[in-house]
Amino acid sequence: MMNDRVFTAEQIEFIKSLSLKPDFENLTDDDLVQIEEVIGEKLQKSGFDRNYEVTAVGRMCESILDRLT
Repeated sequence: MMNDRVFTAEQIEFIKSLSLKPDFENLTDDDLVQIEEVIGEKLQKSGFDRNYEVTAVGRMCESILDRLT
């Protein structure tokens, strides 16, 4: 299990904004897999502008995925 120190407060708010509500004090492996899947999908859909430059959403997604690796 992992605790809330894995993510910053800003990252936690972003994750919650995507309708994910894990217990950030006791993250399970299943929680982490779900977060990784949802964040990865969000990165693909909203993480880049039409010039393929990373957006603010993309940077947030990347920062969350970096914490999971």
